[in-house]
Amino acid sequence: MTHRFELPLSRRRFLTATTALAAATTLPGRAFAQTPAASPPPFDRDASIVSWGFGAEETNPMAFSRIDAFKAAYPSIDIELVPEFDDQKLLTAVASGEVPDLLWMDRSKIASWAARDVLLDLDDYFTSSNIDTSDFYPAALEQSTYDGKRYGLPQFMDVRALYVNLDALGEAGTDPDALDTSDWDNLSALGEQLVKADGDKIERWGFDHKIQAGHIWLWGTGNGGSFISDDGKTATFDDPKVVDALQWGVDAYDKQGGYQKYQTVSTTWQGDEQFARAQVALTEYENWMLGIVARVAPDLNFRVYGIKERGGDGYVSYAGGNAWCIPKDAKDPDAAWAFIAFMNLPDTWRAGAAGVKQFQQDQGRPYVPSLTASISADQMQIDEYYEPIAGPFDEAVKLWPEILKQSFPIPVSKTSVSAQLQDIMQQEGVNPALQGDESAGDALKDANQAAQEAIDDGPGA
Repeated sequence: MTHRFELPLSRRRFLTATTALAAATTLPGRAFAQTPAASPPPFDRDASIVSWGFGAEETNPMAFSRIDAFKAAYPSIDIELVPEFDDQKLLTAVASGEVPDLLWMDRSKIASWAARDVLLDLDDYFTSSNIDTSDFYPAALEQSTYDGKRYGLPQFMDVRALYVNLDALGEAGTDPDALDTSDWDNLSALGEQLVKADGDKIERWGFDHKIQAGHIWLWGTGNGGSFISDDGKTATFDDPKVVDALQWGVDAYDKQGGYQKYQTVSTTWQGDEQFARAQVALTEYENWMLGIVARVAPDLNFRVYGIKERGGDGYVSYAGGNAWCIPKDAKDPDAAWAFIAFMNLPDTWRAGAAGVKQFQQDQGRPYVPSLTASISADQMQIDEYYEPIAGPFDEAVKLWPEILKQSFPIPVSKTSVSAQLQDIMQQEGVNPALQGDESAGDALKDANQAAQEAIDDGPGA
């Protein structure tokens, strides 16, 4: 494979690119502080590339600012952004030989497409561009790797923690400093105490562990369970520790009135604002809930706690996000890589952070840093752009990277049938147990059998 990025960067090209990146920290009608000059990889020919899955509207300033920076730094590369695609569209494209040059792909799907020989192995590009893999959170890099090869460059992260309404906690007589998130039985008991109802109408749910929303991976792993063998060939959905975690989740809802009541009350929640609007007292949720609280209820008396392993000390969270990938049959993989490498530059992240901060300020809202897959980019946003808001926000912003360093990818991501296994776990394992159709053990036994069949019949089996 030939890589144009091994060519020396001319002084003319360097000056053009650095000037362009500094200018690109200005959105139309908005002026930002200029960032230090970047040194993007050289690319000295005309090219046209197509990306699927990534949108760059002005309402998404992180994406918009970075794409704007790329266009300014690489005027010879024309990029067409197709905001959405699905698996069927990609399958059709592969069959016809008309694939895009770039894919903005959920990392949990990378193994599946790599096993089908759809994605390009990026190891040589990583080497030629001197990509520092130690700067990525381990979970992000692991999820972008299949069979020992890298098929994606990870970009953003999500992480999960426990949001706690401290006024509600006070109603239960619990000191916020004494709350132990490794004591899951106490979390369940608090949930029971904190339900607020007016007759049959529930006005506030107590504790939402989100197992019904696919978060069994967190609680099962945190309980010491395993979902799949290290080689990805044997399903272990019915591991007794996973069964115990699911049963704990069922019991936690039962103590608050049952899963059916939860379903009823949750239909009244809008825009993921339930915690900010004090409609739930304790909830396990992704990091972006912090931005909703900042927008809806910045004066809320709350705290974010890292969830700990049951009876242990370490944080437990699974992390997800997307990565940039290149289809194996892309027409111009070198131009595609020029884009990917540019997106990973420190100053490109600065352009994005500046765009987000200005956008939020224009909306009268505080700036909350994005979580990237880069440890240094996350720290840069905190050090250079974040301005203290209030104690709970400041503590959470510092907490996220610490949880991410200990996070893991969805355990079945390593398999070629990851999406199928996630669906099986939810539809045949978690849901029947929550709905009371089967015991947790029986439901997970059925799910395990279906999962093993999927693994045995999957690509690369």
